[in-house]
Amino acid sequence: MKNRLKISFVMLALALTACGSSGPGSTLLEMRKKMCEAKNITPMVEYTAPESQAVIGMAAAMFNDPTKGPKLKADLEESCKSKLEVVSEKVDGDTALVQLNDGKEPTTMKKIDGKWKMVITKK
Repeated sequence: MKNRLKISFVMLALALTACGSSGPGSTLLEMRKKMCEAKNITPMVEYTAPESQAVIGMAAAMFNDPTKGPKLKADLEESCKSKLEVVSEKVDGDTALVQLNDGKEPTTMKKIDGKWKMVITKK
């Protein structure tokens, strides 16, 4: 009886751990949800890999620019009207490539300290 109880407890702990961890695609969807709620791109900071923080800083500056900001804010609001879904998710160790249904290029993700972070490069 004690062994069954121990096994049940271990299985429950594993199930709860699995439910608590999110994949790279769901991380992107969570980021977008927070951006739409904030009506700003600042939530991207917590979802972006350290090597991409400079790009986010430049984007935030443009978002707050009096001439470029209104267009970017309108684009974000328009984007938030559509339902975003994960089309594919290819995980290879601590890196992943996530394709969303927005028609854009796949997003590169990197696992850092157990959390999926977006990798952005300037083009």
